[in-house]
Amino acid sequence: MNKYTLEERLEIGRQIYSHQLTVNEAAVKYDINHYTARDYMRYYRDKNNLPAMNSLYAKSQVPASTEPKPKKYVKYDDLESLSKEELIDEVIKARVEAERTKKGYKVKGDGQEKEFINLNNTNSK
Repeated sequence: MNKYTLEERLEIGRQIYSHQLTVNEAAVKYDINHYTARDYMRYYRDKNNLPAMNSLYAKSQVPASTEPKPKKYVKYDDLESLSKEELIDEVIKARVEAERTKKGYKVKGDGQEKEFINLNNTNSK
């Protein structure tokens, strides 16, 4: 049983997609779960063949522990579509990786499962 008609759900989704409301604001305003509000926005986006919302907005809605892993960009065309903040993040990642390579190691994984891999087969001590 749905609380709102299809048209009302699309309107709620439009408001979220166009940044008139955040997912959490819509959830409070329309007395629905924030997951339901997010689903309304996704339904509106898919129904109108719109692109996904930019990652900066999406990050504010997703808890840090459930954020998707960033993808690696290998083509110039991929980088052209990034926002300024995303480009800065990619440059920082590339510089960190370059410095680690200079020091002779790379990192596999992240968090507690982070593994340091020695690129030179010599002892560092």
